[in-house]
Amino acid sequence: MALTDKELSALVAACRTLPPGPDYRVDDYVANVMNTVLDFQMDSKVVEISTASFRDQHTIRSHRKLVSVVNGFSNTKSGNLRLAEHLWGYKHWTRAKFLRELLIQFEKRGIRGQVSLRRWFSEADFAHDVKGQFKTKEHSIGIALFHWLQLRLGVDTVKPDVHILRFVEQAIGRKASPEEAIIGLTSAARTLRRKAHRIDAAIWHLQRDGA
Repeated sequence: MALTDKELSALVAACRTLPPGPDYRVDDYVANVMNTVLDFQMDSKVVEISTASFRDQHTIRSHRKLVSVVNGFSNTKSGNLRLAEHLWGYKHWTRAKFLRELLIQFEKRGIRGQVSLRRWFSEADFAHDVKGQFKTKEHSIGIALFHWLQLRLGVDTVKPDVHILRFVEQAIGRKASPEEAIIGLTSAARTLRRKAHRIDAAIWHLQRDGA
């Protein structure tokens, strides 16, 4: 189901009231990988502390070094637990397991740094290239995480997470699918001559601060 003209107009009106959002694009391969395995379905304060711990205690700046560190721990629950504590100072063992799998899948696709990461994910189609292919038993790159990574890599998009979906629902008066939210908000951004990724950030802060 696509947004009607009336719904799109209502969404444009809602977006028009938003302040400028911050720019969350990141030109750092390792930072983007870490964010991908940590920044979903986790308390934002824990994410911030975990990423700060990694940044302050490690000098890992390349795909090769990150793979080497990960492979220094066994691919078992206890090994991934130790890896998580080593990287982030938290017992995020399922995230460490997810990191391990992502690096394997990246290498299969020739992704070994920021340039190749940006190229591959900018050109990828979620349904065909990503869905069900970057996963462990506990975690996967779903549509929201896919677009969050695209956004950080410079694609002008929005991530259809709970905050985005709630904003769209409030604007149009019904629940929208993730695909409807993406199409609707990127269309609204073009109408308003604004960047979709800055609208995404503005919505996140609005929803968080208003919660």
